[in-house]
Amino acid sequence: MILLIFVCGLAAFAGARLSDSLLGTDFPDFYCVARMLAEGHGHQLYDAGLQHQYQARYAGGVSTLYNHPPFEAVLYLTVAWLPLRRAYWLWSFLSLAFLAAGTRRLANEELLPWDWRVVLAASLTFVPVLLCLVQGQDSVLLLLLVILAFTAVRRGRAFAAGCWLGLGLFKFHLVVPLVLVLVLTQSGSIRKRLAKGFGLVTLALLGLSAAISGWAVFTAYPNFLTHLWNQPFAGISSEAMANFRGLTFFFFHRDQSPWAIAAVCILSVTGLIITLTSWRHAQIATDQGAVASRQDQFDLAFANTVLFALLVSYNLNPHDLSLLLLPLAVLRKRAWERMPLPTHSANRATLGLLGILFLPPLHLWLLTAGVYGLVSIPLLLLFLTGTGKSLTAPATSPGTATGIPG
Repeated sequence: MILLIFVCGLAAFAGARLSDSLLGTDFPDFYCVARMLAEGHGHQLYDAGLQHQYQARYAGGVSTLYNHPPFEAVLYLTVAWLPLRRAYWLWSFLSLAFLAAGTRRLANEELLPWDWRVVLAASLTFVPVLLCLVQGQDSVLLLLLVILAFTAVRRGRAFAAGCWLGLGLFKFHLVVPLVLVLVLTQSGSIRKRLAKGFGLVTLALLGLSAAISGWAVFTAYPNFLTHLWNQPFAGISSEAMANFRGLTFFFFHRDQSPWAIAAVCILSVTGLIITLTSWRHAQIATDQGAVASRQDQFDLAFANTVLFALLVSYNLNPHDLSLLLLPLAVLRKRAWERMPLPTHSANRATLGLLGILFLPPLHLWLLTAGVYGLVSIPLLLLFLTGTGKSLTAPATSPGTATGIPG
């Protein structure tokens, strides 16, 4: 009841503040690009001047630029037929539905300790999720797609998992590292089916993008992204990135210097090696019967792969950390179940890091101070702690194995 009252109060506060200040959110970017598409300007989606014209016409002012792939504009056509404010509330409702579907799917996989409705309400107090809803962003949709991919592979449906991940390419900088690790670590049959599903959806989305903006978009879009830094409304802030890039920016105060680039490359390559090694060791230990079940090992490895994708992503906004809800659920469950074991100190460290990442004051203070990149430190520690757990997890009865393909 206390949680419900808190969430309702939070929603009322957000509604009172945001209904009159939609220009300060990201939603007008998506809304106005969808209006451009609906009015026959699909070939000019990445014309910064035209984007600003549409923002001034439909949102009453200039906001940040739309920098996602063309095919995502089709998604926002579902709400663009409404006036801006009503479209925003409809998209917020859809985002809540995506979040509810994701939490319910995790509950069906027995990864949540409480009723999924309670977890849904609790997730609204997680600042990245709240920011996603407030900003009218799409990170919660990506969370749902990653959860669907996770549960699909869990059930041996690698082709479906590849399709779900392919649909998440509107944030390709997060999806591609995740798919890369899965392709490199899974067995032959799973790798082929996953790659086939991902490849088919990718081709379909490329075709849709060409239909929307013409074949020239395959040069116009990369060129737009390359020169985005020169735009006054780029919407990119290195100090707000809770990843390797944001961490190096905190120390070097630049992210384009040779030292900063070298640091990001070294950290990213090291993270990839650690992730691949954890998958390999988990498979070897499972084959030898030295660890828990194959199901347990897959859950931990996938959770760490999501953390890896967040850390190495080139661009990461605070609301993108909504993806953390999946590894948070997996690592909390595993650490809590093993508290009595000799490795209890590592499990308590994991639970402590989960608690730190879930503290609203931490996120809000770091955002206000302009040093949100420091969130990458507990994220990195959680990644290293989770990787260690996947290598040292205790054995259980062989009958508990679920038969997940290795």
